[in-house]
Amino acid sequence: MENHIFRSFVDAIAALANVPRPVGQRDHARLELDGVIFTLMEGSGLDAGTVAYLCDFGALPDTPDRAEILQCLLECNLLMFGVDTPAFAVNSETDHVMLTGRARLAGIDARKLLAAFVHFSAQARRWQKTYFLDGRRKVRSKTQHRLLAASEN
Repeated sequence: MENHIFRSFVDAIAALANVPRPVGQRDHARLELDGVIFTLMEGSGLDAGTVAYLCDFGALPDTPDRAEILQCLLECNLLMFGVDTPAFAVNSETDHVMLTGRARLAGIDARKLLAAFVHFSAQARRWQKTYFLDGRRKVRSKTQHRLLAASEN
């Protein structure tokens, strides 16, 4: 993708969010929305024409329930599984939980991606308080039902 398209897209998100226009690197940008950091990176090579985004949910706690928290994030990945949907990961350098995704610029506009970012930042703040352990009950997604049915055959 030509760099000016990526920069224009990032500038449009910043303007809509009423945050300062990111400066610095040409192929990535860092935005803070509602206290949550988002990194946007220009796709290149096979990923040309896309923008990757990372939402920093915060540090993974080093507590006795760490395994349960990681299990919960994996369950979230299964519940969110789908085309063009984000997934949770852990940055091994920072030990922070990241919500990562990639969008085709031809298929999304700045307003739609910003709306998703607002939702993600609310989820990040919730995770920072509860690690999604509040009200733990098993909820099966359509994907889980199909996997269970397939395993029984």
